[in-house]
Amino acid sequence: MIRVDPAPFDLPRVPAWARARGNWREISEAEALFFAGAALSALDPVARSDPPWAGAWRARLALKSAAAVAQNLLKRREDEAALRDAVALAKPGQDLGPAGRVYGAFRTLCGPGDPFRPKGLAAVSADLQAPLDLDRAGELAAALEQAVGRGRPAPLAAAAAAEAAIKVRADAEPLALYCADAALARALGWPVALPLLAGEIFQRRAVGEGRRPRPGEAGWGKLVALAYARAALAALDLAHDLSRRSEKLAEAAPKLRAKGKGRALEVLLADDAVSAAAPIPGLSDRARRRLFERLVVLGVARELTRRPAFRLYGL
Repeated sequence: MIRVDPAPFDLPRVPAWARARGNWREISEAEALFFAGAALSALDPVARSDPPWAGAWRARLALKSAAAVAQNLLKRREDEAALRDAVALAKPGQDLGPAGRVYGAFRTLCGPGDPFRPKGLAAVSADLQAPLDLDRAGELAAALEQAVGRGRPAPLAAAAAAEAAIKVRADAEPLALYCADAALARALGWPVALPLLAGEIFQRRAVGEGRRPRPGEAGWGKLVALAYARAALAALDLAHDLSRRSEKLAEAAPKLRAKGKGRALEVLLADDAVSAAAPIPGLSDRARRRLFERLVVLGVARELTRRPAFRLYGL
């Protein structure tokens, strides 16, 4: 039987006063930084840990950020469902398409490795439709290190990192948001970055009416702080939800008869979505489909597509 700990630690509960209200025009930068500090402090123990559902959590945050960037900055039509399809149904080596590559970039951000490496930045910049050659990627990497190394509050270091990306390439705002999240994680000492900023910064509640400040413009630092205040708590809310779902998955494991069930449950915990057609050791095609359908019936997994074919499953 697969072992899924109910909780490797007690997930923080955030008091109502720590949830920012109003948009960036209505509060001061000091207030925005206060709310960001409270939210990031609550998220910190989760970001530093590796609970069983961490893979699904990070992938879902990446999906949210990628859809926000694709629709708001790159003017793509693809929503979260389309981006999920592009990655989960892709065959090895298959081109994910422009929007799918954006999702791939944010999945890279919350994966292993140093996001400040010039080669990695060059690859990600191409996926985010603002290509940098290796020399300019090295220039950006040095600027990111400098932004983080000045000892300023983590949200302001993230804002400065975004500004550094825009200085290297003026049309690289998707890359700038990516760099902000990478810088935030470095400033906070997180082992793995979390895609947070893009999923919140385009929300109407973030700015209210009027034009949104861009990196380097007046109000940018305050907007970033307020966006992180909300994004961090949304990520924590998602962590609570996935923790509850993983507990139910563990409770259902003894009811499953398939020999390869342990690996199948691990796959569900490790990513946002799993295709029933994806190979899993110890399970035939038919056994995989029957197992996932059984998990849906038990209420411990969800079918994410609502279609009869090419179905995807997740927590």
